[in-house]
Amino acid sequence: MKIVITEKVNKELLDWQDKQIEKIQFVSWTAELNYKPQQNETNLYHFIRQGPSEFLIQDLPLNRKFVLNYRSTPGSHQLEFKDDQQAVVAKIYLRDKTQYVERLEILDRFGKTLTNLTYSGKKIIQQIDYNSQGHPVINCFIGKDKKITTYWSFSQKKLKNIGMSLITDGKETFYNSYWDWHFKTFRDIITSFQDVSEIISYEAPTLSIDIKNRRVQYGELVSYQKMRQPQKWIIGFQQQNFWKPRNDVSRVAKSIGYHQIDFDAPYVDNEEWMLAQLEKYCSKVYPGDLVVWQYPKYSPQLELVMLNWFHEKKVIVSSFIHDISLLREEIQDREHYSSGADKKLLASFDTNIVPENFVAPLQKLTKIVLKNVIALAPYDFITQDKVVPAKFSKNIVYAGSLIKFPGLQNIDFKLTVYGEKNFSDINITNANIMNGGFMPAEDLASNLNEGFGLIWDEDKNNSYRQIYTQWNWPYKFSLYMASGLPVIAWSGSAVADLIKIAHVGIVVDNLSQVNDELGKITEQEFNAMAVNASTIGSKLADGDSTKSALTRLENLVFSQKNIVLE
Repeated sequence: MKIVITEKVNKELLDWQDKQIEKIQFVSWTAELNYKPQQNETNLYHFIRQGPSEFLIQDLPLNRKFVLNYRSTPGSHQLEFKDDQQAVVAKIYLRDKTQYVERLEILDRFGKTLTNLTYSGKKIIQQIDYNSQGHPVINCFIGKDKKITTYWSFSQKKLKNIGMSLITDGKETFYNSYWDWHFKTFRDIITSFQDVSEIISYEAPTLSIDIKNRRVQYGELVSYQKMRQPQKWIIGFQQQNFWKPRNDVSRVAKSIGYHQIDFDAPYVDNEEWMLAQLEKYCSKVYPGDLVVWQYPKYSPQLELVMLNWFHEKKVIVSSFIHDISLLREEIQDREHYSSGADKKLLASFDTNIVPENFVAPLQKLTKIVLKNVIALAPYDFITQDKVVPAKFSKNIVYAGSLIKFPGLQNIDFKLTVYGEKNFSDINITNANIMNGGFMPAEDLASNLNEGFGLIWDEDKNNSYRQIYTQWNWPYKFSLYMASGLPVIAWSGSAVADLIKIAHVGIVVDNLSQVNDELGKITEQEFNAMAVNASTIGSKLADGDSTKSALTRLENLVFSQKNIVLE
């Protein structure tokens, strides 16, 4: 905890506080009557802050001796009392647009101020008495449990404090100056807090205390903060084949200035573990920074812990959505998964990079409204190899597991499957299906160099999967483009329109149409589609989709500054 000693909390201090990770406690000494302390502020004159005046004009004792003048012209005061010689003996200042007396100024026969009385509730909370030269000599603050009186002397053109009286619970204590009382009270307040790392005296004297203490002037804190530009962070994943889409996003992000955050592996599904990871690896993430969280990573329960932790520190968190279980399968709460937590999480990200087709069904089926959506084009597929058009062939390849999509086992065309680590683990009886073997995804792109790539997610035992393809950008599409391969896809899939518009393949209503459609393709048509595929593939291999999405995200967060943390 840092403690800031200040006369009063101003905008610079509040702006500086918003950028701090460590807790801030303010200690102020202003006696300004309309001052409203912050929640995390201790004010030495808090005892006088009792609320607005409820004191009526008719309650003033002056009513018995003097005449209230209602004919005064509005100006510096609102109403006045006059004596029988028509001399003004008091000026009355009402609370704005009310009949309550906020302040009463008592004058001598020459029009000089003798006393100022300020009201709160139905009581006087401040009384200032003046000498014949108009200088204050006594300033008294009166509260529920204490009374402070400061004494003043004007000499050599300076107003000096010459003492202070403090009455608490009927016991009076004298101080040589109000600063003596201030310093004692500062120390008492500070020692009441634990784990104080630093005391900052903001345009205030430093204390003699065994805690790091530095003095700063107005403007120093803001100047320091301006020196530090907001940082950009990306959540990383382990370097495993099935994490390649996430790792591609990280690679691209790092190439444009993002810092990667990695957590320990394997993870432990409990909140304490998540909090420990955040404390361990995110100590350099400060308020105003941007964190891109690749969703999903852990259970939604853990990710909610993450999001709340960053939000407490006023860090902006954007999702980069790869998959949404709420749309992919029939959701049932199970170990390590809560649909309620998932819904709350998705609705709570400050911004969202997401395949645009996800937005409508997510709102319709789950009532989730994503905030600040940035539409994602097809996912990138990063590869160092030059993307070249595929060679003419009517062979078809499929990258993926047949276990997930058993419907492909009934095809009537030749299909080479890449991705099964052990073909013997599945029962393949169709002679049209051949095992292409397993290889890392990036190597696979350079080895697929002829024919068509099949995009097909169908499982008659799981109706959700084919529906899901209506909304999701398939990663297979990006792989095939990075290989220069034209594609074959379901006509109802999210990628179907792009295939037709970009002329990079064919779409069919069902797999039984594949042979007929292939028979219509000439070598010239294939080569044109392959060239178009390689053009798109070159952009995806260079990370254009991710760069575009992250650039739009940064413009939204840093340039327009219209992201509001709740």
